[in-house]
Amino acid sequence: MIESKDRYTLVLFRSGSGVHRKLTLSVKQVKRALWLVAPGVCALFLGALVAIALYLVNLHNINDYGRLAKKNYELEKQVDYFSQRMADVTDQLTNLKESNARVKVMANLAIVPGQIETQNVGGPDPLAAELTVSSIDAERKQQLARMHSELQRLELDITHEEGELGHLSRHLKERQALLNFTPSVWPVRGWISSRFGYRVSPFTGRRALHKGLDIVNRVGTPVVVTADGQVVFAGYKGGYGKMVIVDHGLGKVTKYGHLSKITVHNGDSMVRGQELGLLGNTGRSTGAHLHYEVVLNGKAVNPIDYLLD
Repeated sequence: MIESKDRYTLVLFRSGSGVHRKLTLSVKQVKRALWLVAPGVCALFLGALVAIALYLVNLHNINDYGRLAKKNYELEKQVDYFSQRMADVTDQLTNLKESNARVKVMANLAIVPGQIETQNVGGPDPLAAELTVSSIDAERKQQLARMHSELQRLELDITHEEGELGHLSRHLKERQALLNFTPSVWPVRGWISSRFGYRVSPFTGRRALHKGLDIVNRVGTPVVVTADGQVVFAGYKGGYGKMVIVDHGLGKVTKYGHLSKITVHNGDSMVRGQELGLLGNTGRSTGAHLHYEVVLNGKAVNPIDYLLD
């Protein structure tokens, strides 16, 4: 560009061809052009500044949005977790209560005696603590704390029900053990020829106490023990002939007389329904039958009272 006092000359050359062009502008024209271009440049510059400012503001908003989205995701995660846990625990508690109710009915109990021992339930839930983050606001934290407290209450109820179920189970086992060792079934099926009580003895003709049941059946019919226990005698015993005596504990004893064969030995452990011998006619007997006695604390009692069917 060539500058003179009153004008500017702009010379443009095309490389290789030597062709050139000249543009001559007066000072006034140049100043006028600058005045026309300057506002546009300023506007462009200001626009760039505004764009940069808006970008920075939006970048901050985007970061805030990201943090809010993260908080919402974490909150939803915790709510889903507690909701599922509470649903599972509620179902578990319902099932336990139903089971306890059925067991109580079976045991014919309203309340099982004894202290129900429960473990303390409290403190932070490890998984819940892992889910809880500082970004969640105070109100939402309070909501989650209430949900956590309710979950702990349900878990405490479950622990209580489990403790009660344990007492029920032990109580039933004790009753079952007592029943197992209590004579309650027929030693052999047949016709009762003589019941418990006083009668005229077929051997002496005198009135005497008949201490058991005489059950008639064929010789060789299996005879079973009527409760769990231990054989304390297996052999020949005077007028009883071949005889087995079983001790069931707690003062209960059963006797099986006039057997044709004994299939157990002294000291054997017996389980209700297990064979101990075969029906016969040994000893002082008027025919093939089993003489069955139940003795309680050393005194003969009526065996009929100990037959469930």
